[in-house]
Amino acid sequence: MSLCSFLRLPSQALFVQFILFSLLCLGISNHALANTDSTKRQAFSISAGKLSEVLRQFGLASGLSLYVDSSLVNGHQSKGLSGEYFPQQGLTILLSGTGLDANQQTDGSYRIEARSSITINESSDLSTSIDLNKIDIVDENLAFTQDEQGYNNVFDKNLSSTYVGKQELERFKGSSPADMLSGMLNVYSADARNSGGIDPNIRGIQGPGRVPLTIDGTEQAITIWRGYNGANNRSYIDPNLIGNIKAIKGPNLERNVHSGIGGAIVASTLSVDDILKPGEAFGGELKLEGSNNAVDASVPRLSSGQSYTDIPGFNAQGDIYDPTLYVEPHSGGQDYFDDYAYRLAVGTRQEAFDLMGAYAYRKKGNHFAGKHQDGFYSRGSDNLQDNMIPDMANIYKPGEELPNTSSEMESWLAKAKLKFSDVESLSFGYRDTSTTYGEIFPSRILWERAVNEGVPQWPLSEVNAKAYNVEYELNPETNRWVDLYASVWRTDTVSDTYTAGGYPNEPYDRNASGNTTLRNTALRNAKEDRRGVTLSNTFALMDNLDLTVGGRYQHEKLRSDDRYDPTGGFRMYPKAGRRQEKEMNFNFAWKPTHFISVDAGMRYSSFWTFDDFRKSQLDKGNTSFTNYTPLLGKKYVYGYQETVTRTTTIDDVQSSIDNFETNRAMFESLGIDVDALIQQQLGRVGETTTTVYDRRREATWTPDEDGKYSRDNHPCLNEPSDIDVLRCNAYGQEIGTTTKVTKVKHLKGDGWAPVLSVAMDLNDDSRIYARHSQAYRFPSLFENTVSFSASLPSPDYELKPEHIYNYEVGYVHNLAGLLDADYADIKLSYYYNRTENIIERDPNLSFSNLEKQTLEGIEFQGRYDNGGFFTNLSLAYNFENEVCDEHTAAVLDYLSTSDCVEDGFVAGYLVSMAMPEYTANWTLGGRFFNRKLELGSRVTYYYKHEDKFESNYRDPSAISYYANTPLSWDTILLFDAYASYQLNDDISVELTGTNLSNEYYIDPMSRSAIPAPGRTFKLSLTAKF
Repeated sequence: MSLCSFLRLPSQALFVQFILFSLLCLGISNHALANTDSTKRQAFSISAGKLSEVLRQFGLASGLSLYVDSSLVNGHQSKGLSGEYFPQQGLTILLSGTGLDANQQTDGSYRIEARSSITINESSDLSTSIDLNKIDIVDENLAFTQDEQGYNNVFDKNLSSTYVGKQELERFKGSSPADMLSGMLNVYSADARNSGGIDPNIRGIQGPGRVPLTIDGTEQAITIWRGYNGANNRSYIDPNLIGNIKAIKGPNLERNVHSGIGGAIVASTLSVDDILKPGEAFGGELKLEGSNNAVDASVPRLSSGQSYTDIPGFNAQGDIYDPTLYVEPHSGGQDYFDDYAYRLAVGTRQEAFDLMGAYAYRKKGNHFAGKHQDGFYSRGSDNLQDNMIPDMANIYKPGEELPNTSSEMESWLAKAKLKFSDVESLSFGYRDTSTTYGEIFPSRILWERAVNEGVPQWPLSEVNAKAYNVEYELNPETNRWVDLYASVWRTDTVSDTYTAGGYPNEPYDRNASGNTTLRNTALRNAKEDRRGVTLSNTFALMDNLDLTVGGRYQHEKLRSDDRYDPTGGFRMYPKAGRRQEKEMNFNFAWKPTHFISVDAGMRYSSFWTFDDFRKSQLDKGNTSFTNYTPLLGKKYVYGYQETVTRTTTIDDVQSSIDNFETNRAMFESLGIDVDALIQQQLGRVGETTTTVYDRRREATWTPDEDGKYSRDNHPCLNEPSDIDVLRCNAYGQEIGTTTKVTKVKHLKGDGWAPVLSVAMDLNDDSRIYARHSQAYRFPSLFENTVSFSASLPSPDYELKPEHIYNYEVGYVHNLAGLLDADYADIKLSYYYNRTENIIERDPNLSFSNLEKQTLEGIEFQGRYDNGGFFTNLSLAYNFENEVCDEHTAAVLDYLSTSDCVEDGFVAGYLVSMAMPEYTANWTLGGRFFNRKLELGSRVTYYYKHEDKFESNYRDPSAISYYANTPLSWDTILLFDAYASYQLNDDISVELTGTNLSNEYYIDPMSRSAIPAPGRTFKLSLTAKF
């Protein structure tokens, strides 16, 4: 397959192709310079201290790739390094007198070994040029591994981030992909137990495009309907293939990172270095795992094609009751072991190429809930539809099997890297993951019945995700103008998920006299294809000034094999559309003095979307899409009384007098005095009378040109001066004129956003930094195409892009020297995020731009490791989450709802994205018997979710479950522990226990009311060969 056919780039992306090939040609022209020796000296200022810490700082400053066995450097001190040296010369000076030498490996890295153990490689030369862009300090005993460098960057970079390496990922893999983010400060995944994927949330920012998740630079995400519980954005990922995850908080210009307004989740798959030992040419790794607390799911067979009248007990009226979907849940999770996994990976590292392949499989049954601390979830509720959490433990019994929580994953991974030289390479990657997992549409959990009948076990959802990527890197050390990276990638995802809104078994006609044949209206098909290009190059303009320029292109296409059927009851439209996004950016890295560094840059981004499904319906003349009635206002009616006072005139009585005269003979025959009657009428002339009338007057509340309502012109707040209004009520009508839609528009937008960061070293061990960054988030396919959960208020309505203003101040201190430790760091940061024009669902279930959301908090991160004892502590206090919008407040309750509310407005999505106000993660442990045995524990704390509806609204009892009421959680305190033992150089075993207190709880930001797993033990074996 050619590169062009692989990408199938549209004509609008020709400029990206031009830039790509121009930069590649630039790189090729400099190929001859790539292999010459380094002649550039570098300035070093590294204080004396432990040799391990000095080598770490030297690696950061020089960029040399080092492999270090910590047992060789423990106990050694170093005088440090000060002055200008060639990097290799500096390394030699640091190792002098230690009995250690540096031996260059075939991959260009250096292995630090005892002098007597070094085998001289004739081709090795300490003066050989090194890739100074790579910082990869690796220690076989967990001190200087590539993952350790990832942990170091949390404290070394002037932005907020958190990192999880391979060992920690595999240790606390948990029961679902969302557990990979556990322990990462202020980083979460929504709907962890009923989604099969990850929906990232960083510092309360969540949703499509707000926090992109990339795997080896590729991206896949699709928004899924959750019925009355809104929607969530899923990225499907197999934890068994992941080598590390980095979460970057806030918008940034990190090189080759796709960042949204909330930051980015950057995942990397396993690499050759994860499988092979340092210096090893060929090898492999086998990993076996088994856990308890899971039992095989009793998945029902569909009844499609049958008549529901043939199924005893089937009730087709109202909410369908299907007895074929109900099974008796198991109890006693500690006795079931239906959760196992294995992975085989092999690789080779050669002078000219690297190859790696891996196969991974995991099958997990339905997990069991915890048994203790369930009081918050069992206290009961008068109205289950208003709030289901108080009865959750009465439905999902503590210690019982939880239906719809099983999963099965099978994945393949292949990687190849061609090394043309030490400074030039071409890499290829392929990933294929098939996932089958339990899922139930939240709106189909019938809470009134579930207390007595339980929750049905639905059929399983299926997803297949494929990814392809090609990367080219060129970094000739002697050419200051070239440090090139280029990649092309593609992802293809096919999903058949139980998220369409219907039922697994639903009749065509619920009336028994009609068509009673059952069909599946719950299954939704989606095909999502993405393809992209990423480019960047760093120019060393001066010794203290670098310029990095980059670009990114992504094209997304979403379609479905579902047939549009308006008789499908609750089933929503199939979604189909296209979206394109382009970005260009630049960043200057300037160090005006040795203690001040400045980063300044800007990003230009643009997008367009097109609704293919809407166009297909317009082409067919479907009146549901061709005829549109724009809302021009809401009717209100004034109630008032009118008092009328008037004087009687001769004209008022003349008709009576005429009547008496005309009929005088008749009246007198009856003995009536006609003259007296006439005189009586004449006596009324000149009299005054007063009458009170009940009156009504209509008024219209009209929106502005953006469809927004304001209190400024609300009829009830701006009463006419000529009447005394007694009452003002909505008339129950919305005004509009039917309009014919003839064309679907390309919705588009663009914008520039700056990023600025300044850092100052207070001394050799501490520094402060301040950041200001902005970014735009353009509407996603979910928000700009018709389908489920919400819609645009009109076919021509264009949402504005979200615009975030991020401010952050941080303080970092290295305490390693003071505490005589290998690592001892603390980092304290304050953040403030204000997002203007944030896209949200309004009370009319239409997408609109709210005025702003403000998020504010402080974070603390700290670590200590002296080789024998280690601990990590992270704390967060998120003290502000405010959403403001006069339109939404006025529509909900123009009298008493404030323009600004906590967490978000009812019926919107933001209210379900609110983080815990307080959160903490604490790990501690020790290494024994020459590091062969490691014992550790982890404590996780989340403060309870307090329902803000009580304070946000005058009458919170009117807020119902149907309005996306957030699922509250009680205070969560989890205890995990592990014991790892290295049997020999190649084999290790580990026992991990999670939720040791067997607590009953629901994860923060869940959209499906399904408890998390109870106490679980996992035994794993890792063997290298």
